[in-house]
Amino acid sequence: MNARKMNARKIIAGGFIGGIALFIVNFVISALVMLVAPYDALTLGGMRPADDPLMLFFFVYPFVLSFAAAVVFDLVKDALQGPSSSKGMTFGAMLFLIYTVPGVFITFTSMNYPTGFYLEDLLFGAIGFPLIGAIYAMIWEYL
Repeated sequence: MNARKMNARKIIAGGFIGGIALFIVNFVISALVMLVAPYDALTLGGMRPADDPLMLFFFVYPFVLSFAAAVVFDLVKDALQGPSSSKGMTFGAMLFLIYTVPGVFITFTSMNYPTGFYLEDLLFGAIGFPLIGAIYAMIWEYL
């Protein structure tokens, strides 16, 4: 087997830039969903109180997700077909199918949450993941 070194510089750049993008997408989608299907996440069962110090880690989530996805992109990018932009969108679609669809399915079938909760998760994956895929493709091509 031929071992290949991972590109740490591109993974770090992709993790940070993708994390910022996901943070913004999450904020915008949340605001838009609240206009059409409002709900209060802090009143849902199992949620920590807003003043719990661990809730600060909620804001780190887009970066954790982005760094993990950047590592995976570095590992699979050569297996993706087509030009760079197509590779990014394909990767984003794969993330959506592997991460968002099962997550929303299990949440929908096991928890009685407001419609806005599911809508927000679906839109976050449908918009955020192709976006970070495109960002990764550009970073891996030009950086």
